[in-house]
Amino acid sequence: MNLLIISGSPFPGSSTAFLAEEIKAQIEQPENHVEIIDLCQWDIPLLGHPETEDLEKLKHIAGEADGIIIGTPNFHTSFSGILKNALDHLSFDQFEEKPVALYCTSGGMRNTDPLAQLRIVMRGLHALAIPTQLCASSSDYKKDASGKYGELSIEMKQRIGKMLDSLISIAGMAESKHQI
Repeated sequence: MNLLIISGSPFPGSSTAFLAEEIKAQIEQPENHVEIIDLCQWDIPLLGHPETEDLEKLKHIAGEADGIIIGTPNFHTSFSGILKNALDHLSFDQFEEKPVALYCTSGGMRNTDPLAQLRIVMRGLHALAIPTQLCASSSDYKKDASGKYGELSIEMKQRIGKMLDSLISIAGMAESKHQI
């Protein structure tokens, strides 16, 4: 199964990117190919500007994915602008009837508002946003001496497992539907 994780933080080394790596570590198996696109490292132009090689690659990878996992930091109870811009470039070609898992990270309290808003965007793209989602806060991580994200809580690892089980199950159903 081809899976794509989109990390929607504008900052390198963010908790959103750290969680993407943790998700990949749990789901990557010989039968699963997992790719992470960390948007802060990709040249995705503002919508309406000339397309870039990175944008074409994003469209291709998203189109080939059997399931997509989208992560965002919580910015003013919404998802990030860099993620919104990337999603504006994508279409039904990448999302039609495709299962999508959502997660967000917050510095303080957990907040599901960014995920509720992303569900509306996924509905507009005809994606299948799965019911299981993740909301992480700073209490879910330990940082090392240099301030980098290190250890993830056992509870968060378990929540990741539940979300991934749901995504894989729904992706398997969507896959078999197309083979009938």
